[in-house]
Amino acid sequence: MPVSVITAGQNILRRVFVRSTLYAVCGILGFSFFFIGISYYSQVSGITERLERDARQKAEFVANISAREIENKNYGEMERLLNAVAKDDHVTAAKAYSRFGQEFASDFMSAAPTSEVQFNEYAFNAALTGEAKLHETTGSIDYVLPVFRNGTAVGSVLVRVSKAEIAGIFYNTLWQVVALLGVVAFAFIPALGWLMYKATAGISEVTEAAKEATEGYLDCDLETDAPGEVGDLQVAFRHMLQTQRSNIVEIERLAYTDMITGLANRAKLDKLAATMIDQKPDAEGAVLYVGFDRFKLINDMHGHRVGDEVMRQLAARLGRLLDKVAHPHTKNAPALARFSGDEFVAILPGLADPDQLTEVSETVLRLLSRPVQIGSMSLSVSASAGFVTYPEQGADAEEVMKNANLAMYEAKSASRGRAVSYSEALRTQANERELIADRLRHAVDTGGLEVFYQPKVIPENGRIVGSEALLRWNDEVLGQVSPAKFIPIAEERGLIAPIGRFVLQRALNDTKHLHEEGLHTSVAVNVSPAQFQEETFIDETIGTVSESGVSTEKVELEITESSLMDYSDTVLDRIRPIREKGVKFAIDDFGTGYSCLSSLANMPFDTLKIDRSFIMDIATCADRRTIVELIFIMAHQLNLNTVAEGIETPLQKDYLKLWGGTLGQGFLWSPAVAFPEYRAMILAQSVGAVKTEVASALH
Repeated sequence: MPVSVITAGQNILRRVFVRSTLYAVCGILGFSFFFIGISYYSQVSGITERLERDARQKAEFVANISAREIENKNYGEMERLLNAVAKDDHVTAAKAYSRFGQEFASDFMSAAPTSEVQFNEYAFNAALTGEAKLHETTGSIDYVLPVFRNGTAVGSVLVRVSKAEIAGIFYNTLWQVVALLGVVAFAFIPALGWLMYKATAGISEVTEAAKEATEGYLDCDLETDAPGEVGDLQVAFRHMLQTQRSNIVEIERLAYTDMITGLANRAKLDKLAATMIDQKPDAEGAVLYVGFDRFKLINDMHGHRVGDEVMRQLAARLGRLLDKVAHPHTKNAPALARFSGDEFVAILPGLADPDQLTEVSETVLRLLSRPVQIGSMSLSVSASAGFVTYPEQGADAEEVMKNANLAMYEAKSASRGRAVSYSEALRTQANERELIADRLRHAVDTGGLEVFYQPKVIPENGRIVGSEALLRWNDEVLGQVSPAKFIPIAEERGLIAPIGRFVLQRALNDTKHLHEEGLHTSVAVNVSPAQFQEETFIDETIGTVSESGVSTEKVELEITESSLMDYSDTVLDRIRPIREKGVKFAIDDFGTGYSCLSSLANMPFDTLKIDRSFIMDIATCADRRTIVELIFIMAHQLNLNTVAEGIETPLQKDYLKLWGGTLGQGFLWSPAVAFPEYRAMILAQSVGAVKTEVASALH
């Protein structure tokens, strides 16, 4: 059978009214055939019973009056009697048999030629057993009855009746079936099909709509004009589709929308980038990656509710700025999404000119950094950005995003509040940073880091009273790596905490050895802001200092002024419990962080360390001298000790003495040296002091 015919048949059978009609017709035909069959078999059974009864009665009649004639083999009388029995319309034969089963008399119509001897097994068995025998064939019923005389079987008689009446009933029944099929085919099926079509009108449309819905098409225009329950089904199904469509729209909105800003989220950004970059081989444009600087401070200082509102306003402002500044240079509207936290990504299709892109980026950052009004508060947040053009600086969306992100972080690390274009040099630097991070992790695990000590000196007499513990790293692959290079990487990769613990423990152990030799110097250790963020920092620091055996008066922890600005509340909360145990604290690199001088008096610090950038120009710059002198005056008024970093010339030392500086630190006295060299310097100083005292005593 051709495939097209099979397909057409399957399509027809998909119609509800066709299947309903076929099911109904099959049911009716089944019931009709069932009842016709019952009627046929009931009639056949009744006729069969009647024929058997007639045959038995006639056989009994003959047997009752012919026993003597059979015994005496009175052929003439038997034939007359049998012919009389055979005259019945249903009887086709009447015969008499000897007790040996041999026919000796028969009706005229069924008689066999006289030359043939007819033997009947059933007649023989009947005479032998004395029991009647019934034998039925397709066209007749034979009833054989033994004949007794004086209690002895002398033969048997057979009466055969025809079943022709049953055949007539069969043909009548067959004609009934044919007539029924004709009525069903030419009258009932069309009428029932029409009724079913009217009754199920609209179900096929619902079925098609359901099929489309399973394939994801929920915008079908389903009619609702069917009557009755089918119409109700159409209405309910259409309402279900509308509800499902609305739910899917809402689910997509929740899945692809940032709940705070209302912008597209990262998942939606991936789809937009794939559509606008990957799926258009000839597409060109740019990606602007914006990150707000130090946004965490707003959350820490004002709470997340205020932080969320600031982020919401900044996101809306960024969207407006892109429409106003960038859209005139793009082919289509820019696509803006919140990538994560305080980072946003804008895809600018068609904007591939580097000069225009730089101008757009700088304008957006400048206008974006205007204050945000939250109630009575006016909050300012600067932003940094990285931008990249495609396809020149990225073969696919993933690479474009990665490069833009790299440029943005370069802008943040270099100097916040500016835009940086991606270049291969940035990728090279990033690869170098990855190598440094990998080697640094190896150094932390294998003890490849060292602690050097730079002496702190009293400027009046040059006496060493303490030192600053400084981390040094000489890698077998990278060689000598500057702390300025690897410390920021350690902070990014979460290595600064174990490094900080190592430096503190090593510095305390070395200081303990000096104290055991009678060399009672102090030691200062730098603490990273990341360490202050750890919940265990207070307990670990106090425990480490206590276990070392070094007096807390000889221990000082240094934190940079810029870190104090970024994490003031957290830092101060961590400082106070440790300071209460006797550990001293110093503000490192003072003068570079623009801290609020009015609040300095309330901060729990013991020492100000003046940054070397101020010290190095005091010999040539009067303004610098004035600033440094004012810092010393302020420190004296606040009862703070001072340490001037970067003392490299005698003139700088003289100024330090003039202004009453407590201590100095710099190459004039010594660079940072390994512990054995530092110990030797302290020992030499101690021996020199002893000799001086002895000489004084002798004079």
